[in-house]
Amino acid sequence: MRAREVVREITRRGGYFTRQVGSHARYRAEYTKPDGTTGQVDTAVAMHPRDIPIGTLRRIEKDLEPAFGRGWLR
Repeated sequence: MRAREVVREITRRGGYFTRQVGSHARYRAEYTKPDGTTGQVDTAVAMHPRDIPIGTLRRIEKDLEPAFGRGWLR
């Protein structure tokens, strides 16, 4: 999976771009906790033209899991 596809899925689910430093773009998603308060989760996506390694994809998925649910990237 390429960075462009990951970013498309993040934004489709309500995440948004916050900043970019070099080749790494940061994305944030907001969610409602069980106690009714809101929370935020962040992740970094390396904006390279090649496929993202599977371990990095798992990390991105785990970072945003509170907002998007388990297995959202598959």
